[in-house]
Amino acid sequence: MTPIDITSRVPDGDRTAASDRQHHASDPLTSRRRPACGPRTRNLLGKLAAAAILVGLWQLTYLLWLPRYAPSPGGVLSHSVGTVSSPEFTSALQSTLLAVAESLLLGCSLGSLIGLLLGRVAWLRHLSSPYVGGLYAMPMIALVPMMTIWLGYTTETRLVVVTLSAALPCIVSASDGARTAPTDLLEVSRVLRMRRRRVLTDLLLPATLPYVIAGVQVAVGRAVVGAVAVEILANLTGMGTLILADARSFHQDQAFVAVLSLAIVGLLARLLISATFRRLAPWERPRA
Repeated sequence: MTPIDITSRVPDGDRTAASDRQHHASDPLTSRRRPACGPRTRNLLGKLAAAAILVGLWQLTYLLWLPRYAPSPGGVLSHSVGTVSSPEFTSALQSTLLAVAESLLLGCSLGSLIGLLLGRVAWLRHLSSPYVGGLYAMPMIALVPMMTIWLGYTTETRLVVVTLSAALPCIVSASDGARTAPTDLLEVSRVLRMRRRRVLTDLLLPATLPYVIAGVQVAVGRAVVGAVAVEILANLTGMGTLILADARSFHQDQAFVAVLSLAIVGLLARLLISATFRRLAPWERPRA
């Protein structure tokens, strides 16, 4: 029997298309290659590269312009273990972190509740908006000299100043979130005659949660800055006085280790808040 030529039955157009696909698949310039690493790995490598560039610029600035007693990357690295393991550093960090945590808990709780109230009560929001905006723009550190006269050089001064610093961004963010709650769902709740408690827990709080988390993230940075500033101005035990003492005694590397420790604490706090938000509201993204 005569063998059947299968390729002769394939139309010329299909044969040409198959040939082109085979050519593109074998061409290294046009073929698609899978990335060597995933997006998380690329993101991590990008952050490490940015950190290396910053350290290199820091070292270059130190060699060209800064005095020899200024902190350098090598000096900070060599003094990091000894500084962090010292009892003075541990005591100062514990004092500052406890003050920040206490102030954040109080300030963010009160600030979020006040913000929800202002966001839902129009006349109260219009009445208080100039004062809230003015207080938000005012540096709370300016109150420290007066607070030390009213309350003395005590931890109560730090508590009041840091609580105010943390409460204001929560008030602003929670108010914006409550004001921008979906009106159609609120109208449906009125038609269905839902109870106020269910409207609050099922509609307002989920809609406001991204804004509240954004306010808390801003409040963390303001609280750390406020606590350190109050410790320096009021001479309270904490990271502020530790940094001031090391800087004045020309222990610049140790002082910069303390500064970097505060930056790491703030970064870890933001990561913890973001992880908590993703667990509470996986369908949303934080606004900050």
